[in-house]
Amino acid sequence: MIIYSPHKVERFSCVYRECGAKCCVEGRVITAQGIRRISKATGKAPEEFAVLKPERGLFRLRGRAGKCIFLREDLSCELHELGVKPLSCRMYPFLFDGIIYADELVLRLRCADECPGIGRGDALGEDFELRIEALGNQFVREIKDYLKESAEHEP
Repeated sequence: MIIYSPHKVERFSCVYRECGAKCCVEGRVITAQGIRRISKATGKAPEEFAVLKPERGLFRLRGRAGKCIFLREDLSCELHELGVKPLSCRMYPFLFDGIIYADELVLRLRCADECPGIGRGDALGEDFELRIEALGNQFVREIKDYLKESAEHEP
């Protein structure tokens, strides 16, 4: 798999308290496996936190007042402490921007240009790129697994 992003991020530091957690918005994409992980860790039924109408193998997180349903008043993330943040959140400061079906599957990501943490902090190295690539591979694998599972259950 290839990950495509038109912008290279050289530095990044999350400053969620400073920006009011701009990234933690209602409607962030999540895989079916991500829903299962969250449900198991929180004890919540999937319909309590996700819109269960798949869009090409992806679902969306519910929210309150435009923010993610798991964002607390102090701007911390309930899922972060449980170790079950959605893959799309873990790939930040990149945002899912589609999949290109070619000879090789290409995951399109776009840089979250509106994030004030881009360009700040320590320089990002190869470890960061490898982590994003691994998360991207898992993201695509989980979408494919869901689509395959759905196709097997169709009449």
